[in-house]
Amino acid sequence: MFALSKSHHLLALAVLFSAASVNAADIRLNGFASVVGGMTLSEGELSNGDKATFVADEPSGGVYNDEISFRPDSIFGLQISADLGDGLSVTGQITGSGGEDFDANVAWAYVTYEFNPNWSISLGRQRTQLFYYSDFLDVGYAYHWIRPPTETNVPIDTNEGVTLNYYGSLGNWDNQITVYGGTAEAMSPSVGPIGIKNSVGFVAKTSSEWLQLRASYNAGEFYADALVLPFLGVDQGEENPVDQSFYSLAAHFTFGNTALITEAMHYEFDDALFGIGWTEFSGAYASLTHRIGDFTPHITFSMQEQELEGAFYLPDYSNPDFTQAIPIGNATEKSESITLGLRWDFHRAAAFKVEYQMRSDESDASVIAAKGEAGEVDVISAGIDVTF
Repeated sequence: MFALSKSHHLLALAVLFSAASVNAADIRLNGFASVVGGMTLSEGELSNGDKATFVADEPSGGVYNDEISFRPDSIFGLQISADLGDGLSVTGQITGSGGEDFDANVAWAYVTYEFNPNWSISLGRQRTQLFYYSDFLDVGYAYHWIRPPTETNVPIDTNEGVTLNYYGSLGNWDNQITVYGGTAEAMSPSVGPIGIKNSVGFVAKTSSEWLQLRASYNAGEFYADALVLPFLGVDQGEENPVDQSFYSLAAHFTFGNTALITEAMHYEFDDALFGIGWTEFSGAYASLTHRIGDFTPHITFSMQEQELEGAFYLPDYSNPDFTQAIPIGNATEKSESITLGLRWDFHRAAAFKVEYQMRSDESDASVIAAKGEAGEVDVISAGIDVTF
């Protein structure tokens, strides 16, 4: 007679539990993937003699160099949502990005209670709603680029806390107001562990048939483990964070088969971050698309500008060797880009994309003398986005 082992008992219980769960809740499972390959071209020379690289995704550490790679922009994701009835739902999203060796990461995990069709509250981990594309940034199929302009990008992109949403309409306009608060942590490729405490944010969105407008604001306390240096009297770590503020504005215009999207952002720190010198950062882009059947050619102009104060350059700020420090002082670090691309919707659930981005380094002489032409790099990339 066949006897069930302990593992078989556990498996049977899991199946029964899953079946009961399916009966008790309306469960939906969605997936997405982007498989992208690319490499840099026309790289500037760094101060150490190496070639400049292109950071495709700072939160995951996805970086292109002069050898073709299928990691920096590639990502796989599964989203599961369960409607428990009576206004209560649960949402989770697991992603694996190439910049993190495709390790599974719980990007979203939150519970939502809907008071009525206009008001809801969510608790848990969500994408921080800083930018126009924040809510669906991982889903490449949802936009025309291979990646949204990195000039409007920040290393911390999640929030663990509470979010309050209001939805309503006024005439022909649909409106949404979001207020959120919480904390966040991330790993910066250049600085190491970083975080934001006591984060509070506000987002307002309104849309009509041809126009979408969006405004976002966030304030919090920034810290970095690498900025705790007792022997230098420096403490900008978790116990003594630096106040920071952020805001962005975006507009999306649709004229038949032609669309224009623009976005600008700015964030600043009350005190310059030691060594790194960050005080203010601004970024902006404008992108024009025109759909011709299944094809969407596009062009994007983008820029970023960073104000530095008392800065010096180190190869690795997370493990500093001050004997290698190169002074920069007060300066502006700046780059400008032009991106040409094409999207081909060859399948109802998939799109092929190809892009070429040309970036020039417009930084002050003291920045280039210390770092080299870090912002001088072109990148070519192509890939497929799918949803399922």
